[in-house]
Amino acid sequence: MRKIWLIFFLVLLLTASIYWKYYSNNFTLETTNTLQVINTESLTEMINSQTDMVIVDLREPELFKKGRVLNSINIPYDEIKERYTSIPKDKKVVFVCHTGRMGTESGNLLLEKGYRNVYNLGGGMAKWTGEIENN
Repeated sequence: MRKIWLIFFLVLLLTASIYWKYYSNNFTLETTNTLQVINTESLTEMINSQTDMVIVDLREPELFKKGRVLNSINIPYDEIKERYTSIPKDKKVVFVCHTGRMGTESGNLLLEKGYRNVYNLGGGMAKWTGEIENN
């Protein structure tokens, strides 16, 4: 009888640990409050899966018009402190800039203001190898 209880307890413990690991991993992915750096492949996957997000291009309007990540909006870096409230808090936010530095600073600003799920394209447009949209 003790062996049955011991086996039952071990199975229960194993099931609970698997459930906890799965639940905690999914929870942190959905409610993270740290800036996440992503690459071209990750952002392309998010675009293709139609993730509910806003892609914010921080470059100057002239560069934005010449070529940008699909479906992105333009809020130049020097305007982000005044215009960040136009970015919805209930969507993932991905920043794109020249090389990633301005995206890091802008992402940290949003996190300080209570945003969650904020991403930065590592290396910015200099590393972007995905599809380009232009006017």
